[in-house]
Amino acid sequence: MLYKYYNEIKNRILVIIICWIFSLTLCYIYKEAILFMLIDSSNSFLSFNIKPHFIFTNITEIFYVYLELSVFITNQITILILLYQTLMFFSLGLYKFEYRKLKLSLQIFIISWLVSTILLYKIIIPFSWNFFLHFQNHLNTLQPISFFFEARLIEYFHYITNLYYICLINCQFLAVLIIVLTSLSKQLKKTLRKLFYLMFVVFSTIITPPDVLSQVGISVGLILIYELLILIEQIKINMVTS
Repeated sequence: MLYKYYNEIKNRILVIIICWIFSLTLCYIYKEAILFMLIDSSNSFLSFNIKPHFIFTNITEIFYVYLELSVFITNQITILILLYQTLMFFSLGLYKFEYRKLKLSLQIFIISWLVSTILLYKIIIPFSWNFFLHFQNHLNTLQPISFFFEARLIEYFHYITNLYYICLINCQFLAVLIIVLTSLSKQLKKTLRKLFYLMFVVFSTIITPPDVLSQVGISVGLILIYELLILIEQIKINMVTS
């Protein structure tokens, strides 16, 4: 029996490794297209240049950026495959309700991952570049000093990946929060309200830059979501009892 489990684990790990190698190969082949998609998300950056360009200060920098980009995309794909293989491995040993809960958690993770990616690509990156790059606007005659931004390719890539992880952590935390709150009773939610508020403040302090506005904005947003979930549950209870 143990040998059967060993073979299944070995086969699933082999599948994951093959998928990782195959994904890495495809990502590296289409590395220019993937990089262009990342650049194209920063429409405000492109508006300052007739043709988008980056500088590099090391002869191997471009190669390493392409390699890091390929590995980064490949790892995201592999994580999803790993989660799916893990779910399939444990599915035969779980009760139906346990399998449904685990499957629902995986679906929520994937949905929040997609939401965080779309939010990052469509809103956060364009907004952040528009905010930071407007300082180099040469059309402002009242500005006594002119600024011109020359982006290094590797710094731009690290900037995008850092934003990605911050956005992903926020969305996953929000998904976990929703799952936990839906499993708690209304009375318990009210009893633990202060504890959740403290958790929100600590979490926003960890994942945001060291400025008060970002911390307050994230904390207030999480608190509003918390109170909204309590209100929705109260409305459902009133509809059932009425």
